[in-house]
Amino acid sequence: MVTFVGDSLTAQGDWQAAFPDRVVHNQGVSGDTSFQLMARLPSIRQTGAGTYLVMVGINDIVWGYDPGRVAGRIQWLRTGLQLGTGSRVIIQSTIPCARFRCGADGVRRVAELNRLLARQTPPQDYVDLTEVMADGNGLKRAYTVDGVHLNAAGYARWQSRLRELGLP
Repeated sequence: MVTFVGDSLTAQGDWQAAFPDRVVHNQGVSGDTSFQLMARLPSIRQTGAGTYLVMVGINDIVWGYDPGRVAGRIQWLRTGLQLGTGSRVIIQSTIPCARFRCGADGVRRVAELNRLLARQTPPQDYVDLTEVMADGNGLKRAYTVDGVHLNAAGYARWQSRLRELGLP
């Protein structure tokens, strides 16, 4: 059993269709920040997943939260999902917004958050989505409907990246 955890980017993904050989729960909630995910930890844990895939942070950045604090909350969430469950928790890099939507500073702050997440997460439990979904201008236009949310090509690329790594 696999549970995807995150904000609207996760919520809008059809993860069950993407991974039909697995039982998949989608615990994405539109607008969620890392802090709100922390508050939802008990209900997320109730899915009883053997693997959790977490991708969150863009709403935190848009709201102006410090990337270091966001990374700390994501690691707290990772620990909270692991404690007493034996579950694997995979942290996925925060998918950046496009420069035309959130400016150069927004792209820079997401990159800072992702550097922290990569440093704080064991390499076998970290998936860098940025290398396949973004460039120097943030989220590639080919993958987005509005500079933040993904289109079908964006979801296909994300799902393909997970499959390339043998996940979930």
